Amino acid sequence: MPRYREAVGIGGDPQLVYEYTTSLGHDDEIYPYVVRVLIAHTLHLAERGLIPRDAACSTLRSLLEALGKKPSELLKPGYEDVFEALEDWLASKTGGASAYIWIGRSRNDHVSAALRLYTLERLAEALDWLLRARLRLLELAEKYHGVPVLFHTHQQPSQLATLECLLLAWEKALASAYQLLHSTVDLVDRSPLGASAGAGTLADIDPAELAKLAGFSGVIESSLYAAGSRLDVTAAALAAAAVLTEASRIAGDLIMLSSPYVAAARIPDSHVATSSIMPHKRNPVTLEVLRARAARAAGLAAGLLAVQKGLPYGYNLDLQEANPLLYTLLRDVVEASRVLADLFSGLEFDVERLRRLAESYTAWGAELAELLALRSGKPLRETYREAASALRGGEAGELLRRLGVDSPLELVSMRHTGCRAGPGTGPARERLARDRELLEKLVARLNGTRESLVKKAEEVANLCK
Repeated sequence: MPRYREAVGIGGDPQLVYEYTTSLGHDDEIYPYVVRVLIAHTLHLAERGLIPRDAACSTLRSLLEALGKKPSELLKPGYEDVFEALEDWLASKTGGASAYIWIGRSRNDHVSAALRLYTLERLAEALDWLLRARLRLLELAEKYHGVPVLFHTHQQPSQLATLECLLLAWEKALASAYQLLHSTVDLVDRSPLGASAGAGTLADIDPAELAKLAGFSGVIESSLYAAGSRLDVTAAALAAAAVLTEASRIAGDLIMLSSPYVAAARIPDSHVATSSIMPHKRNPVTLEVLRARAARAAGLAAGLLAVQKGLPYGYNLDLQEANPLLYTLLRDVVEASRVLADLFSGLEFDVERLRRLAESYTAWGAELAELLALRSGKPLRETYREAASALRGGEAGELLRRLGVDSPLELVSMRHTGCRAGPGTGPARERLARDRELLEKLVARLNGTRESLVKKAEEVANLCK
């Protein structure tokens, strides 16, 4: 029977309740973050003189040992959650001295803190891979400058553009994805510690000092919100779902461009698989999985919101059931970003094939109508009909030449907006550099606070040796 039930005399069928409500099946995701939060809490209690020094030393030594263990070594069947398992393990390691550290906190504020630290690190990972993917796209855009490509609307050839314009569109999508994910960092990077179960604690806790120890930049002022809400980490998960959706559209483009019918892009061998009976197949497997996971993300995002909808304020065990959805969304956005970065590093385009495709379709009817209007002074609706008539009669090329344009590709450089001969990758590289600076600051702070916490714990633990 889980110890917390036994301690307050709850009867019934404990095994049924345990099996239905235990979170051990997914607590391994936040295990190291739970340990770090407990280290910060124990240090703070010791600094404030709220627990005996010897108890703090022995508990910190055991927590540092726990930090180096695999979750499976401690999270054994029979425990309600990671906190109960750690409490039991610490008691056995310290001879009961760890019993002092459970004052001034609750599982409610501690799991919230662990989820926030977990989310921050997953965000940093995803942002890093997005930067790498974007850099590779900029390099590809420079390599394939001026190569013609067909744009599509309704999956039909619509306009003639250049390959770098397509690649820069993908880069812009990932830049927006970066901005969206990064915008949630400030929400997540706030400490709920000191909120206890939701109304605070009688222990003389300093939430600001505890936040610094644990690795947060700030404190959530409302204890009830801090312990009982998941809005901030949910915002990060929903951003991840949106990023996966956009990434799946890039995957869709690449699957189309690499198909034998188009044959304009070659996906690296490391990202394809073949058939068990059709050895000629080059299946774009990583892109297909990415596309599927984006679909899954939409469902998980809806589920994450649905779990929280209508919950009374404060902690409810419903929130525990939302955690696996959060973990999956954040893991998936990291992995998708990594897959794209790696795939772009080996992606190649068939320049001649793209040229032939561009010449095979008269995908410049809009430009022909506009050019007629600009050169003749006639209204566009009139020149639209003229262009349509020329296209139907097979005379569009001749009409274009009469307007002084020898090749449809010249129309690209004549544009005043959109895909035209312009600033190239310069603005995107500047944006990338700014985003890299933001990420470096975040990573440096996360790494620095984590290392500082462990070092301080080691120093205090050694005082009692």
